[in-house]
Amino acid sequence: MIMEKENLISIQEFCVIYKVPETFINSLYDYELIEIVTTENTQFVQITQIKNIEKLIRFHFEMDINLEGIHAISNLLNKVENLQDEINNLNNKIDFYQAE
Repeated sequence: MIMEKENLISIQEFCVIYKVPETFINSLYDYELIEIVTTENTQFVQITQIKNIEKLIRFHFEMDINLEGIHAISNLLNKVENLQDEINNLNNKIDFYQAE
């Protein structure tokens, strides 16, 4: 998978900016909560993941939730988001058929 480097931030740089240890980012990857891209022996995260990573940082460092808890919470939030999308799709179908 080829990624444009302007869409990536190195994990090292990210950790300096957000003042978190690199081991935390690697743990998020181990728990399949984020994706890491490796290019030329440097690990990166996609810019599009930053909002999600910020949320995970808050869960862990501000709310003191361990990685297992973060994994469970993330799975539940994803399920809620999928259900909301499904509800929106169903509402759109209902609106379409009611308009006829």
